[in-house]
Amino acid sequence: MHRLGAVASSFKHGASSVAKNIVFGAPEDDSGAGAEPLLDELTEGVLGADRIAAAEALRRLIEKDERARSFVAERGLVKMFETLRDTNDDDGLVRATLETMRAAASGEASEGRERAREVITGDVNNVKQLVSELRGVDFYSKLHAAQTLSEASETRGEAMRAGMLADPTAVPTLMDAMKENEVIRNEILLLLVSLTRGNEELQKIVAFEGAFERAFAVMREEGGVDGGVVVQDCLELCNNLLRDNPSNQTLFRESGFVRSVPGMAAVEREIGNAGMQGISAQKAANTLCALETVHLLVSPDEESGKRKHLNRDDELDAMMKQQRLQGCRANQSELAKHGTVEILVRAALGDSAVNAVSVRVAALRALAALVRDHEGNQTALFSATADRAGTVTEPALLSCGRAALHSESPAERSAAILVLGAAMLGNPDGQLLLVSTLAPTGLGADDRSEESSLGGLLARALMQKGGSSVAFDEASTAAASVLRDMLHKNDQSKLKALRVNLEPLSSRSNASELLLPRCVRQLAVTHAREEDEEKVEKLQSVLLRLLIVWLYECKAAVEAFLSSPGHLPAIADLARTGGSTESPHVAALACVVLGCCLLENSGSVLDVVSARVGLQNFFMKWETMTKSSLYADASRAPTLPKPLTRANAAKFATQSEGAEDVSPGGGLYDHDITVFINELEERVKSAIMSLYAKPSGAGDECAVSSVAKREDEDDVSYARRLQEALQASESELAEVRSRNAVLAEQILGVAPTSANASDDPSAVAKNGARHASAEALHAAVEAAKRASAQEIASLTSELEEVKKVAEERQEALTSLSTAYNGLEAEVYRLETEANGLREKLHASSEFGGGAAPETSSLDIAREAGREEAAVADARAADEAELNDLLACLGQEEASKEHLLAKLIAAGESEAALLDELASIVIEDVDA
Repeated sequence: MHRLGAVASSFKHGASSVAKNIVFGAPEDDSGAGAEPLLDELTEGVLGADRIAAAEALRRLIEKDERARSFVAERGLVKMFETLRDTNDDDGLVRATLETMRAAASGEASEGRERAREVITGDVNNVKQLVSELRGVDFYSKLHAAQTLSEASETRGEAMRAGMLADPTAVPTLMDAMKENEVIRNEILLLLVSLTRGNEELQKIVAFEGAFERAFAVMREEGGVDGGVVVQDCLELCNNLLRDNPSNQTLFRESGFVRSVPGMAAVEREIGNAGMQGISAQKAANTLCALETVHLLVSPDEESGKRKHLNRDDELDAMMKQQRLQGCRANQSELAKHGTVEILVRAALGDSAVNAVSVRVAALRALAALVRDHEGNQTALFSATADRAGTVTEPALLSCGRAALHSESPAERSAAILVLGAAMLGNPDGQLLLVSTLAPTGLGADDRSEESSLGGLLARALMQKGGSSVAFDEASTAAASVLRDMLHKNDQSKLKALRVNLEPLSSRSNASELLLPRCVRQLAVTHAREEDEEKVEKLQSVLLRLLIVWLYECKAAVEAFLSSPGHLPAIADLARTGGSTESPHVAALACVVLGCCLLENSGSVLDVVSARVGLQNFFMKWETMTKSSLYADASRAPTLPKPLTRANAAKFATQSEGAEDVSPGGGLYDHDITVFINELEERVKSAIMSLYAKPSGAGDECAVSSVAKREDEDDVSYARRLQEALQASESELAEVRSRNAVLAEQILGVAPTSANASDDPSAVAKNGARHASAEALHAAVEAAKRASAQEIASLTSELEEVKKVAEERQEALTSLSTAYNGLEAEVYRLETEANGLREKLHASSEFGGGAAPETSSLDIAREAGREEAAVADARAADEAELNDLLACLGQEEASKEHLLAKLIAAGESEAALLDELASIVIEDVDA
């Protein structure tokens, strides 16, 4: 009956269409180039064979005509899904329908294709239907369903992920399909790679459904790193699951998969019949993905923007960061157990290094992440060796230094510098060891063949080249970067580097070429060609960052820097002009160097800054730097590199110079230096403000001791010394006044103007600027006044507290004195009574002719003696306590004198303070 009704309906529809065409004429073809009747036959036909034939014809039409694709996407896909839901016993019809769907959702980019994918993923029930088809028995039906899901997820990933999350059976079904025929397995693998890209919830579900086990099983079946693109897809799936996902990394580590990773990354130079040859592009892509796995396991950085939508408090963020850091440390230790350090060294350094530059760069970056902040791995890298010249070996760090200074690839040089920095970060012993090698031991020889120490390479790179006085090649820039890492937060290394002599042993004379003056001389580098301007700017910025690290909180280094009369003016001129490149970044970094010197030697440095740069200009350059885009990019927290996909992995594998490595700060800044500058700026401002507001360099205790009369000093000597101190104070005051006048002139922009200057528009603008500067100066003065008032208030409150303590102790002393007087009276009474008893005893003895005294009298005398002993003990204890109180009172008197001196130094009147103290004493006496 159902089929008869369908036939009748189809006949009625056909007759109606024919009648309309006869009466009104045939309309223009709006049925998608003939797709409408085929779609009707597919969805409403009676005979299964006819419906299958209509589906095949419709598929062929879709593949040829875009209008048919758009028509099917707009009107037909919904009916096709209804057909799939209603068909349970016709595998051929299901297969043909799914194949037609796949044709509508695949092909070249077009509006029809995108509309078809939107319809497929727009309804959760459609995604569930396609997933359910994977549980069928027909091979081609499952294949077409997997291909349709994979095609739709390419551009509609978020909607597809939402549909998968809405179906709790979806991920288990996909994992079961991974065990099917390799054709279906490969399609499901591509689908899982797409689904797990950037979705943490799906990443966890897929991982706990056994994705790691299945992926490594497939890689073993395909031949490991020598396998085809399927191995690359498996590694990409694992990387998606591990990227910034601590729970998945823990599962990966505890399940024992970490031990399999080093073998996937083990690749060396291949030897063929024609000698050395490069590895294939596919093997390079597989190795790049394996190296990315190593990097993800040992990097604590987060993926950029992954959790911006989450509102988490600081405590939770700190806990998550700590959890991520602990996981990375555990992964570093686990990877090192299986020889990962040696594998990466062989892949990236020495004669065993692979021919593909991109693989060497990726291996170096993975090696840097593997040893960073891990003492054991840093020690292993210091002990590792690289092959050179056949059977000869050399330290891996020396080989890394050659790559950092002399590689033809900028990306490889940058990656090698990262490895050297990671080996020394938080490793003071390693830093000191490398600093001790800083000497041109092989001067005159070829750096690439004869130099036997890393320090020798660096020293040679900083020496002049080709008879010129300075050098600005990539080697000198890299050497300065590595040298900065050697000195970072290591006072012993800084002091040892001050004694480094760059003169070769063969030509050493009385004059020496020390390292610090050499670095300052390098800052005078100029460029004759316009294409060298960027190199000079980068070299100067790196050298200035080296000086910042070297001079900060190292008084010996600052003294050595200032000992040469030309160093400070040279840096000041660089801060004013920006050097030969007139770079604002170079000028600002030079200001930071001056700030480091100012914190250690404020007076002379501040005079040079005021005279050559100007304080207003000094801080304006600082502010301009911190607001620049390059500085802002470098100040952001480091994030994980972009993921490798099929497309970009193939691109990197065929590159001759390695993956692009664009520094966030353009090579002029890095994240560490921006953090340091942000903290240093406020300290420098406070130091300058304190110097102008409170210029005396001597402390209050020194001032008090210089005024107080010394022991064994007569009045004449005391008066002479006071006169000398007064003259020194007057000269210091004159110097401070002149300095304040210079400051006011710089801030106000004082300049001689004529009487008619007000008519000049530029003069008006200058007056406006001066007015603004005057307001700024007034604000600064008010801030200084407030600071002084706060200091006086704090001293006053401290004095009040001391007064209260003194009053309390005075009351205690008074009560103790009263008690002591009472005890003395009691002792006197007892002594009098004892004397009377003794007299009675003697009198009775004489009267009785030597008879024994009465027992009661002896008992009374004995008790009196005991009481007398107890009173004596009490008296001794009271005397000790009284001595303690007198000592405390003496200390309080000294504190009072000290506070009085500080208040007088702060500007209070001595007479007024003495009157106030006298009034307080009178009130206490009256009370």
